[in-house]
Amino acid sequence: MIKCNHFTILAMTNYDIVGDWRIRINGMEHGAPHVHVISRDGSRVSVAIETGEVLAGGVQPLKRLVAALADIRANKAKYLDEYRRLNP
Repeated sequence: MIKCNHFTILAMTNYDIVGDWRIRINGMEHGAPHVHVISRDGSRVSVAIETGEVLAGGVQPLKRLVAALADIRANKAKYLDEYRRLNP
């Protein structure tokens, strides 16, 4: 269980760290289906799974996000399935 700033996350899936970042999908989420890209330095970005749009957060320089966005595009179906499993 993880405390978030406005609720407790009861379920989540963390994927392997790839280079500088990892993908995380939380349960009990709201809004468009999205993943969290978390960098080793603590930078966080929420990215819409279906469109690749950055919804919140930021990393500098932006080129650090290129590989993560490519991974999200390549694994869109897997991430959508997992988001829907955790957020029925």
